[in-house]
Formats: sequence, C-alpha cells, structure tokens
Amino acid sequence: MINQEENGPVGFILINKPKGANSFRTIAQIRRILEQRKLKAGYAGTLDPFATGLLIVGIGREATRELHTITRWDKRYIARAKLGEQTDTLDCTGQVIEMCNAQDITEEKLFSAIKRIGNNYQQTPPLYSALKHEGVPLYKHARKKGKTAQDLQDVLSAKSRSVTLHEVTLIDFTWPFFTIEAHVSHGTYIRTLVNDIARNAGSCATTQELKRTAVGNVGLENATDLDALKTPDDILSRLIDVNVFVSRYF
Repeated sequence: MINQEENGPVGFILINKPKGANSFRTIAQIRRILEQRKLKAGYAGTLDPFATGLLIVGIGREATRELHTITRWDKRYIARAKLGEQTDTLDCTGQVIEMCNAQDITEEKLFSAIKRIGNNYQQTPPLYSALKHEGVPLYKHARKKGKTAQDLQDVLSAKSRSVTLHEVTLIDFTWPFFTIEAHVSHGTYIRTLVNDIARNAGSCATTQELKRTAVGNVGLENATDLDALKTPDDILSRLIDVNVFVSRYF
C-alpha cells in the first residue's frame, strides 16, 4: 500500500536513465505522467545527460527528506574511455582541447596506473560540473565568453577533495579504448578518475560511455527503463513505500 500526501503518492522509484536524458527532465516526466506538476520530487545523485544507469527518485516529502542521506552512499560505475585525447568536459560531449601520445599505452601500464592512484587520492573536480562558485554552477562559469580552465584553476584547486576508491578494476583494453569498473565514495567524478588513470599511464583520456550500476546496496537490476513509464499506474505499481525502502536498503 503506497502512502498518499495531499499532492499525491509518496515513495521511491528506481529508474534506469537512458542516454541523452537530463536528470531534471526525468523528474519532470514523472510529474507529467502523474499529472501533478507541483508534486515534490527529487533524485539522489545527478547523472550527466551522456550517462546511463541507476537514478533513485523520491516522490513526496517523506521520501525526498531521505535523498540527502542516499546521495552520500557509495556508488558503482562502468566507464569506457578513449586514450589519446582530452575534451574540455572530459566526456564525449565536449570539444577536444588536447591530443596526447597513446601509442605506447599497454594493458600493463593501465594496471600500474590504477595501482599507483591507490585507495584514496586528492581529486580536482572537472571544470564542467554542477559544483557552485559564488552561487553559480562551474559549468556556467566555464561557458562564459573568454573564460578558460586556467582562469578558474584556483577555484578548481580550492574545490579538490579526498575521494575513496574502494575498488577500481580494468575490465577491458582494446587500444585506444579501455573500460573500468569502479566502486567509489560519494563525490568522486568518474570522468576525472578516467583521465587521471590515463595521465598516470603517460597519456590522457576522455570518457565515452558511463553507466551507474549501483547506489549503496541498490542495484541497477531493480530499476525500470524510463521509457516503460507511460501511465500513472506504471509508476504507482513500481513505487516502493518509504518504510519498505528504508528497511531494505538503509
């Protein structure tokens, strides 16, 4: 039985976000389907439009209150990257700003590069990110005419943080592409991690594909494709009661 608030249902729904969808638009789509545009809803952890995978959506005040805690859970990803080039966004949506020699990169060098990073390291966030400076997201600063990464370098350096890499595994290497599986702490930027691994190996890299496979103990295998949600019943039948979600995953 799903709880109801004055403005609609309450609970969590696990979404498999498709490539190209914005996290905010995912929420907007759910509101439209439920025909309740003022419904309080949110998600735990932004996924970039080019990324796919698990997005935990809270609907109603009782559920959205828990999102702050859920956002801070560890996360798991699979990322595929291309060696030898770096874009301004560190992903496939950006403009190439640097070409690096990657001819000598081998599987062994990537293994060693991952090992050298260790389980904890100081990570500088990407310029194109939602982190705020003077109340404005960094990506908006970056898009201002004439702004460069160098102009914002001091800001980026001040926002560097220690992140925990519980496990990073090289699962495929087919030059110039490599794929990692990563279990990381909250706040870790996989785009940055991918490039840092490549830099450690003597090159650079841009993330081409990124999939979030888990948030805490919640796995992608339990999620529903966004495109499968067409009617209110499609959402309500998949909505997890707040108490059930808390007892199952917290």
